[in-house]
Amino acid sequence: MHLTTNPCAPAQGGNQNMVAEESANGLKMYPNPNRGDQLLISLDGIEQGVSTVSIDIYDAFGKRAIARTIPVNDEGYINSMLDLNGSLAAGLYTVSITAGERQFNERLVIQP
Repeated sequence: MHLTTNPCAPAQGGNQNMVAEESANGLKMYPNPNRGDQLLISLDGIEQGVSTVSIDIYDAFGKRAIARTIPVNDEGYINSMLDLNGSLAAGLYTVSITAGERQFNERLVIQP
């Protein structure tokens, strides 16, 4: 029997998700991981003429768990607190945001 091991990647501190990470597409979503109470969603650069944004949260099986519609600010952005009200069980979710013709998808982790 022959056992081979690979070196581990360097350990990272547990605070890497404490600051909102902005994706390349201008979407910020935090805190993530989340306790299932409130989620702040910020998105800028929304095309002119779009008055609402649809936010859908899907569980790991692809079932829609939450659906919300948020109004867009006159300057073309949203900055909204989404009340989750503890309705999501612990696990991995996909947050899908539709703003006009654009689609944004981010992972969301709900911790117990």
